[in-house]
Amino acid sequence: MRTLTTDQFTAAFNQVVRLPWQETPDYYVRYRSRYEAVLHRFAAEAGPPPLDVLEVGGGQLAFMAHHLWGDRTVVADVSRTCFPTLASAGIPCLRWNLAKDDGPDPVEDADRGTVDGPFDVVLCSEVLEHLPVPGHVALARLRRRLRPGGLLLLTTPNLYRLRNVVFLATGRPLFDVFDTPSDDGFGHVLEYSREHLDWQLRRAGFTDATVDLVDFGHVPNRRLDRVLSAAGRPLRAVPRFRDNLVVVATAPGDDTATTDSGHARAPSPCRAGRDASHPR
Repeated sequence: MRTLTTDQFTAAFNQVVRLPWQETPDYYVRYRSRYEAVLHRFAAEAGPPPLDVLEVGGGQLAFMAHHLWGDRTVVADVSRTCFPTLASAGIPCLRWNLAKDDGPDPVEDADRGTVDGPFDVVLCSEVLEHLPVPGHVALARLRRRLRPGGLLLLTTPNLYRLRNVVFLATGRPLFDVFDTPSDDGFGHVLEYSREHLDWQLRRAGFTDATVDLVDFGHVPNRRLDRVLSAAGRPLRAVPRFRDNLVVVATAPGDDTATTDSGHARAPSPCRAGRDASHPR
């Protein structure tokens, strides 16, 4: 079983904050609660460590999972900005543009050989909304990186979050300009409702998918934004207006395909762990 105390998370998160990443330091102040919530969900849903874990985008969750539990983590990203930081921590990195590539470019690791999966867990936090492709296309690409019974843990903004309702009411645009897939990052170009994301997951071939409406309690940086956020807190008690969606989904148990490098998809130990902790 995995455990995560507040002190353990704080120590791991402080390591992250001290390292050079793509984000500025104030980003971590604002979104610390999301990182903690996602790691707690990972600890509750994943099987016992160590597992083969792929994080798509960012790398901070993979870094903390590696140091907290010894998981064999790998990071895939469209940008190479975080690669030196992760490489110095012994975490292999893959170049992957999820908007247009079916799979990442395999890399060779001294300890693990060819690294391209399959994986027991795929973490994908705050990435899906940046992809100018149908959600089920990107989700199917993530599913194909998983072993049978493997776990997808994903977060993305809720289309009906209070911020979007206010923007619509005042005539402000919700999203950045829709662009064609390129090698650069995107702003938010697509967001999903709970019902729409559930459909996208099933269209992508996931089973036992759950989509929860959550409020991570983000702390805005500007004083005015903090005041407005506090004023909207009673409305965010209504689930439909909460800021984020959290997905926990399982890859089909009969998915017997191989990875690009020919590795067979043996069943993931996540399935046994989830069946034991989530009896039907």
